[in-house]
Amino acid sequence: MRTDHSTAVECTAEAAFGLALDVTRWPQVLPPCLDAKVLDETDDRQTIALIAKANDRVFSWQSSRQIDRAGLRISFVQAKPSPLVAFMKGTWSFAPRDRGCTITLTHEFKVKDEVAGLVEGVSTPEEATAFMLKSVEDNSTRELAALKAELERDLWRHEFSESMVIDHAQGAIYQLLRDATAWPWLLPHCNALKMLYEDPHYQEFQMTVQVGDKEEVIRSVRVLHPDRIEYFQPEPPPPLKEHQGHWTLRQTDGGVEVISWHSVVLAPDFWRDGTRDEAKHKVEAAINRNSLGTMEAILNKLEECTHARA
Repeated sequence: MRTDHSTAVECTAEAAFGLALDVTRWPQVLPPCLDAKVLDETDDRQTIALIAKANDRVFSWQSSRQIDRAGLRISFVQAKPSPLVAFMKGTWSFAPRDRGCTITLTHEFKVKDEVAGLVEGVSTPEEATAFMLKSVEDNSTRELAALKAELERDLWRHEFSESMVIDHAQGAIYQLLRDATAWPWLLPHCNALKMLYEDPHYQEFQMTVQVGDKEEVIRSVRVLHPDRIEYFQPEPPPPLKEHQGHWTLRQTDGGVEVISWHSVVLAPDFWRDGTRDEAKHKVEAAINRNSLGTMEAILNKLEECTHARA
């Protein structure tokens, strides 16, 4: 039996090829995949082990993959196939097209002559063939849709940072970053803050920030480490689909380097006017402006405290 599935994606064929090649990302990207390991790898070959769901059952197998980097093609053969299959092989291919590429996934397989007792509910070769066809159809459709979503999401992903060296004690800087309830009187862009949950390791709060002539309420979840505060926004403001980042403190000869790092995924529907690069630049400028404002506010507060004690 042979099946063919394809999808058009708004990304380069090289980017799509790279994601299909990186099987370690599959459990996070492909819905049917529960676990994926590279057992052996050279420039033109991979041996991988997979655990995945098929028709709501869990199966495992090993595949040998031949990698054609120049031709953007990956051919695979199941060296240790799943229980019903005598052999399974196929290809991933990636063809450039206007404004993107086409990903095509093909499968060829033959079921075993004797299948009774191998999978519950399957007792004849005909039932095994129907089982496998449904499995390949469902999984291929879901996998290609997930690859498309991830690749097109990557187009709108943007990472950036801002930093400042503050010549004060690291503990004092950390405390001002940690004490979010004090931000309304510390930070010029924070109008109000409501702490929803707090313990020594986690915080969740709603912060009202000034954006131009409007206010926005943003919910953040933070994980507190001794020299690092990580966070993400479960429901970021309309320009963004995702926003996560961290504050990091690093001792240097000139003082403590405070680094604000961000990873965002922009919301394409919000940024219909202008180019994607322009949108990324606007978001980076706005977020870095707030990050720098936070660092300057911390510096000013610590300077005030130093002068008050002098």
